[in-house]
Amino acid sequence: MMGRVFRRLRASGLQIMAVFIALILWAQVHGQGTGSISMDVPLQIEGLRSDIAIVNNLPDHLRITVSGLQARLAGLTPADIRVPLDVSHMTKPGVIDQALEISTIRVPAGLMITKLQPDRLQVQLDRIVQRQINVKPRVDAPQGWAAEKLSIQPTQVLLEGPEVWLDALLEVETTLAHPLPEGGPFRFQVSVESPSGKAIRVVEAQKKFILRGVLVPASVPEGSGEKR
Repeated sequence: MMGRVFRRLRASGLQIMAVFIALILWAQVHGQGTGSISMDVPLQIEGLRSDIAIVNNLPDHLRITVSGLQARLAGLTPADIRVPLDVSHMTKPGVIDQALEISTIRVPAGLMITKLQPDRLQVQLDRIVQRQINVKPRVDAPQGWAAEKLSIQPTQVLLEGPEVWLDALLEVETTLAHPLPEGGPFRFQVSVESPSGKAIRVVEAQKKFILRGVLVPASVPEGSGEKR
C-alpha cells in the first residue's frame, strides 16, 4: 500500500517538474521577443557552364528582410546568408528572366526571410569564343622626345571571352614601354593587357611581344616662342 502511494507521489513529482521545465523554456523563448531586420547580402552565381558567360551587370548584393527571435537577429551578419542564383539550366545565348525563390535561401534556425528585393533578375548570356585581335604598342616617351615608326611583333594576340565583347573589340594595348631620353632606335619586350572590367583573357598569357621604334626630338609648335 505504502509502495503504491510512493509511486504515485513520485510520478506526480516528475509531471510537475516536466511542466516547470516547459514553462521555463517557454519563458526563455517568448520573453526574448521577436522582430525583423533588413540587410544587403551577396548574390551567389551557381552552375555557370564554362562555355557560357553572363554579360550584363547583375547586382552584387540583394536586399532581404529577416524575421525571428531578437537574440538570433542580434548576431546575424550578411556573411551568414547567401542568395543563390542557379543558372545550370541556362545553356544557350540569350536573355532569361529568372525568379529568385526565398525557399532556396538558407538562414540560421529560428529565423525566416519575409522579403527579397529584387525577386527577379534578367540574365543575359553569351557563348565563350576565341578571336585574334590586333595589338597596339604603347610608349611613354621622355619629355622633349617623341616616339615614331612604332611596330609590334607579332601583330595580333589570341583572346578568349564572350562573343559580343570580342566582336566589338578592335585592338588591345601592350604594357607601357619607357625608353631612355636618348635619340635613335629602341626595342622592348612587352606583354598584352586584357581589357579592364571585362571577362576576357589572353589565351597565351606568357606570350611576349617585341616593340620597336625610334626616339626623336619632339618638334616645337610654331608660335610657341621656344628656340629650336
